[in-house]
Amino acid sequence: MEGNKIINTVTNLFKGADDRDWALIQSTLAPVVMIDYSSMSGLGPIELSPAQVVDNWASFLPGFDKTHHQLSAFRVQLNGKAADVFYSTVTDHFLDDQVWTVTATYHTKLAKHDDTWLITYHKINFESHSGNVNLPKQAHQVIADRKAVQ
Repeated sequence: MEGNKIINTVTNLFKGADDRDWALIQSTLAPVVMIDYSSMSGLGPIELSPAQVVDNWASFLPGFDKTHHQLSAFRVQLNGKAADVFYSTVTDHFLDDQVWTVTATYHTKLAKHDDTWLITYHKINFESHSGNVNLPKQAHQVIADRKAVQ
């Protein structure tokens, strides 16, 4: 039962990203979240508020026409009001007729607040990517071009 609630929270994080539903993303996050994308970005882990997480993602994801996160192979380790979740992802990022696909595993930690599981730690373990690996740069340019027009 708790395992399903935990997986739901993680799934909603990625559903929010794909749907650009920033409120859904924020609803999955604890007041402070350690985000670690160092295996992709080379930058170290950083503590962010839910609003800061959303600001970061909202400054990048809408540069793509759409994204699709496929999550699988969930392993939940429950320890009272804390949980560790390990899972695999394949994420497609689409822009015009191009696609950039990222394969990774994640380690996400959650804590139970009242009756709600919230994400406190979110780490990607980059494995590989394929397709147009320059698409992230193009997505950033799309965002910059939109801002220039406003």
